[in-house]
Amino acid sequence: MKPFTIARHRLNKPLAIIVLSVTGVLGGCSHESRIPSQPPRAVRLATVAAPQTSAETLRYSASILPYAQVDLMFRSSGYVTNVRQVRGADGRTRNTGTGDYVEQGLTLAHIRREDLQNQMAQAQAQLDQTTAQHTKADLDFQRAKALYSTQSLTKPDYDQSQAAFKATQAAMDNAKAVLLQTELLLGDADLKAPFSGYILSRNIDLGSLVSPSTNAFTIADISRVKVAFGAPDYVLSRIRLGQELTIQTENDAAPVKGRVTSISPAADTRNRIFAVEVTVSNRDRHLRPGMIASISLGDVPHSSISIPLSAIVPFPSEPDHFAVMVAQDRAGRLVANLRKVQLGTTHDNSVAVEGVQPGERVISLGAQLLKDGDPIQVIP
Repeated sequence: MKPFTIARHRLNKPLAIIVLSVTGVLGGCSHESRIPSQPPRAVRLATVAAPQTSAETLRYSASILPYAQVDLMFRSSGYVTNVRQVRGADGRTRNTGTGDYVEQGLTLAHIRREDLQNQMAQAQAQLDQTTAQHTKADLDFQRAKALYSTQSLTKPDYDQSQAAFKATQAAMDNAKAVLLQTELLLGDADLKAPFSGYILSRNIDLGSLVSPSTNAFTIADISRVKVAFGAPDYVLSRIRLGQELTIQTENDAAPVKGRVTSISPAADTRNRIFAVEVTVSNRDRHLRPGMIASISLGDVPHSSISIPLSAIVPFPSEPDHFAVMVAQDRAGRLVANLRKVQLGTTHDNSVAVEGVQPGERVISLGAQLLKDGDPIQVIP
């Protein structure tokens, strides 16, 4: 019996080793599967409260802009040979410059005319030459038609004469167009004010070499001005085209009235604000471009959901938009869920948003370090 028993134990020993090894491997795999791939990050949450209704005073800061403003440039290159002269406050004459008022059609400067006159003379000579060539081709073609009608001229010779006639006609028309263009350039050697207004800047002097890209003068019409401000979407119902509004400037002058002449059909994608323009008569010219004014639209009730400013993070794929991290329960653990939101007005340390619901929990501390789907752990 003993030899049989010993042999039996020897045969089962390798099997036991294999069983123990497999058990160890399975046990190790089971242990590794319980280790999370990423430890949860410690965050602090804020519960989204119900919307609050408040009366908001609709007073907006506005900028005063010229009714019209253009940059004046010469149509062709050349040397400036004259700049309009005016008498300055010291009694001396000087070049027209910043702050001077000019009437519509007044010549402000001109470039050397001899260059443009030479171009026009060349164009005229080219036109005379092509006209002479066309006259000769016309006579030849008339003769060819008479000979061809009596079958005294072959068809190829007739076609050749006709082609020469048409070619000289096209060359003459082209020369006429070039001459007209040079006449226009000569007329545009004088730089004139397109409307009455004030000179905002002058960038040329006597002897300057200018080109069509040189901004010689900037002129603005301030007989009327535009008062521009931005309004959020919930205020648009209180603004309409033609509406009369009161504008107050910061220089303690008497308020002035103007009418709404423009409402942008689309909001700015960065701040969700609609641009509004009010046109104001400015005959006495006490409103100057660059001034700051304020416009009041009264009080309006406004309902909004607010969350802490610290919960706002940039939206990864769209840098101009924003998002929040919402805490959600997945498979028994909390994870961060990225959600795009639209921002409204800011009050102290909170901001009005659209895109979250009352009762949801947003991450108010630590959101900047998270990615969508990251596990989180709430701290007090």
